[in-house]
Amino acid sequence: MNTGTKIRFAIALLALSIGTAVAAGPSKGPSNPGVDPSALVRAQVKFTHAMEVVDQFKAQATAEGISGDAWRFEMVGYLMQGAEADFAAVSLARSLADAMSASIAVARAGKAAADVSGSAATIGSSASSVADGLGSATTDLVYIPVVPCRIVDTRAGGAAVPAATVKTYAATTGGGANVGHASGCTVSGQIPGTYDVAAVAANITVDESGLTGFGAGSYLQIYPQGGSTTTSFMNFGPNQIIANAGVVSVNQANSQFSVVSNAASQIIVDAYGVFIAPQPTALECTAPTASAAIAAGSNGSTLSATCPVGYSHTGGSCVTDSYNVRAVSNNNTGGNTGCSFVNIDSVSHNITATATCCRVPGRN
Repeated sequence: MNTGTKIRFAIALLALSIGTAVAAGPSKGPSNPGVDPSALVRAQVKFTHAMEVVDQFKAQATAEGISGDAWRFEMVGYLMQGAEADFAAVSLARSLADAMSASIAVARAGKAAADVSGSAATIGSSASSVADGLGSATTDLVYIPVVPCRIVDTRAGGAAVPAATVKTYAATTGGGANVGHASGCTVSGQIPGTYDVAAVAANITVDESGLTGFGAGSYLQIYPQGGSTTTSFMNFGPNQIIANAGVVSVNQANSQFSVVSNAASQIIVDAYGVFIAPQPTALECTAPTASAAIAAGSNGSTLSATCPVGYSHTGGSCVTDSYNVRAVSNNNTGGNTGCSFVNIDSVSHNITATATCCRVPGRN
């Protein structure tokens, strides 16, 4: 990424990239199939807040001779893993080192909350671990920081992207013509498990060096592939190199996003975090059985199937192999399925008690 004096991180311009690809105008509400629109808004709000906190320390980073944006991406990643209410402690830090330590503490607090509550790392919550926590079908998007990955760099292809030409790129893979001749890095390999990416936290740079024929106030739009937007992600003018950090929503079916500019442009996209849709955690169930033979004419034979330690008893059944054997009692209490049988036949038969036992995985 260019870090020259012309680069401006226009945090005020952060916008969700969704809605008709026309001239920049009032933003419409986000619309991404499979994702609660309000969840994308909350993700953007928290991300914007995190960037504001981090950028309080840009002057200190410069004074200490720290170049590039790796430290910013790292700190944002920590903040996004914790609760937004804890950001204040980072803002009050007196040095960049203290701020980084405080942001790590925010992430650790989120992890601790996840271990206690069993919830996944969600925007607006205090959780931080997708692998260790439990998913929810109703909570907000889960943020996963990744090693910064340049997923698009049109400069490598030579010619600038022509004006008013929609280009589509894959958010989770790098390299090849499909993603703008980027560096070959991959985002998907850094995401634990198999999840659909709802959005990407990215730094978008427009390089207009040597490109003329248009005026100040030209715009770049970004939106999920197959969608549209009325929102400008960033504005620029001739010969500028300008960057903007924000949340880029993607088509969840293929993890792709589209970019269009009203002026010829070179576009660079560096991803450093992804948002995945909340994932409900399936129950882990088992069905222990107890089997025996019931003698001919038996007036009462009892079996009990017991749940293993750590499982909750959720039900059970009593089964025989003959209509001449009756299950006269089915008692599902105390972690057991207890069955009582009567055999009115003149021969013995098999009887079985089965307990249904479930637990929620993810906690140690």
